[in-house]
Amino acid sequence: MEEKKIRPDPDALLKEVEKEDAKKGRLKVFLGYAPGVGKTYAMLNDAHVLKKRGIDVVVGIVETHKRAETEALLADLETIPRKIIDYRGIPIGEMDLDTVLARRPAVILVDELAHTNVEGSRHPKRYQDIEELLENGIDVHTTVNIQHFESMNDAVAKITGVRMLETLPDTFFDRADEVQAIDIPWEELMQRLKEGKVYIPDQALHAIDNFFQRGNLFALRELMLTLVARKMDSELLNYMRAKAIPGPWPASDKLVVCIAASPYAKQLIRKAYSIAKNTHAEWYVVHVLSTGLTEPSSKDKVFLTDAINLAEELGAKVVTLSGYDIADEILRFAREHNVTRIVIGKPLRFMLAEFFKGSPVFRLLYARSEFEIHLITPTAETGEKESIPPPKKVPFKLPHYLMTAAMVIAVTGGNTLFQRVVEPSSLVYLYLIAIIAAALLFGIWPSIFASVFSLLIFDYFFTEPRYSLSMNDPREIINLLVFLLTAIIVGQLVKVVRRQNLALQLRLERVTLIEEMSKEFLTLPPLEQLVEGLASFSNETISTLVFLRTTILNDISNLTIKYIQHVINAPCVVFFKEKGGDLQVWAKSNSAVEINANAVAVAKWTLAHGKIAGSGTETLPSISYFFFPIKSQEETIGIIGIQYSFKNLLPEQRLILGTIANLTSLAAARWVRL
Repeated sequence: MEEKKIRPDPDALLKEVEKEDAKKGRLKVFLGYAPGVGKTYAMLNDAHVLKKRGIDVVVGIVETHKRAETEALLADLETIPRKIIDYRGIPIGEMDLDTVLARRPAVILVDELAHTNVEGSRHPKRYQDIEELLENGIDVHTTVNIQHFESMNDAVAKITGVRMLETLPDTFFDRADEVQAIDIPWEELMQRLKEGKVYIPDQALHAIDNFFQRGNLFALRELMLTLVARKMDSELLNYMRAKAIPGPWPASDKLVVCIAASPYAKQLIRKAYSIAKNTHAEWYVVHVLSTGLTEPSSKDKVFLTDAINLAEELGAKVVTLSGYDIADEILRFAREHNVTRIVIGKPLRFMLAEFFKGSPVFRLLYARSEFEIHLITPTAETGEKESIPPPKKVPFKLPHYLMTAAMVIAVTGGNTLFQRVVEPSSLVYLYLIAIIAAALLFGIWPSIFASVFSLLIFDYFFTEPRYSLSMNDPREIINLLVFLLTAIIVGQLVKVVRRQNLALQLRLERVTLIEEMSKEFLTLPPLEQLVEGLASFSNETISTLVFLRTTILNDISNLTIKYIQHVINAPCVVFFKEKGGDLQVWAKSNSAVEINANAVAVAKWTLAHGKIAGSGTETLPSISYFFFPIKSQEETIGIIGIQYSFKNLLPEQRLILGTIANLTSLAAARWVRL
């Protein structure tokens, strides 16, 4: 029997081709497990080797920390002068990104990868500067310690008791073409500390007593070697698939991490990322809106958006579901996507309270399925307990209770008339009319008030002895207790139906919004129809086409703004690209909207890179607008700007804005290129 021929994996081949693509720069990371292991020294040594080979090597920014050996190596290398930025009266030097791009060396050295740039820089983080250099075809050599990666944040905090504030996504490490682990024995590192080669003597003694303990260094060193091994394993697997090298392949894993609007959501995401990387699993971050599309509180929104932003940085597929039963929605999603692992957070309340509350965690743990469940215990981070929002207080509205009481009294008046022809014990159920009406109109608490008030009124007027709250017949006591239980259950069911109806209504409104926008775009004449109607391309017909282009793009941009205003009530503007490559404003939400030079510069950056930028993003967040691209295939043809923080958008709002941008692109693409 002929052996089956193994074919290369197309995705793996594509990755290999991308690595060999000369248009993009290559990234080399010098990775250490603690300050002082010699990352910068090794990077500068490597630069001297490249320089001897005739390669154009330039120093973008290097921090010597006044170490004599490092400064000696830096002396013979060309260094780009730092860009001085005034921050609150203090001049601070940062890497001059524009000068580096203009200089275009073959290799640029950029120290301290996790560094946070001073306010006023193009990007908040140095790794984003490096991304821009790589996109422009410049090779970058950089240094970083293991504790600065997001997935390692919780583990390092537990080991050392210190939580790193400057972090970067692991996806940046994944794209590295080469990783050089700078590994020295802990004894040698301790000797360097004592000799003052890492910190000045006073700082060195403090560091030895705290961060640089023997156990800490062993654990950090192991974490570094594990991360490098994982990277090498991933590279090897990709190479084997690309070259169709046979071997034992692990089963395909898919992982789902379930998050809520909680300060612990980011911890779950980091842990899930670590599990996904170790198991080579595709992973999803799922959030279930249990009450449909009702807007969460402001603090819940911050927790949720921060978690979603982190998940996107780490490369997860973020999915927002809606449904009354959270566990059922998660299980349905998991089965539909062939998920093998589910990561959930351990409840922090008492087990008995979670059981009676119907916790989704308990439902998932005891569900009949083949999923592997990872139950993660969240740990409180500094300042988190203070930031946990208090339970939402339901406002007391006296008119609601007065109207509820009036309805109960009205039913009592009717019962006074009916008691002559109806068995008195049956009259109690007429009070369900008032209870259901209170639940529909005012909510659960007025409904419970109606139940108790009805019970007391009925007991006082219609049970023996009358005009007292005592009862002689035990059957009446049972009858009234059954009524009270029935009334409360009916009120709860009405509440559930009301919430589900609201969720459906909101969902239908959003679908209708997209449908109406599509219909309005379809009423615009297509370019082909107009061109076919023109007999020849004379100067007159070309002028007509230019006029039509202006008119139709103006209609498209105004329609886009109209529907954006339905999603988020904030000032907005639409740009389209002109033939020369410049941006032109085509419509504003109102004439008072102003776009300053800084905002236009960010919009141009979005046009050039096809990525979201501005307020609430990771790129140029200091302005008041955020901009997201209108793309036609791979080309950016326009920009939508909204005066709002992108990180404060609800997941549903992000999806709808993306859909609006796609519809705008479909309608405008050929007119923009005309």
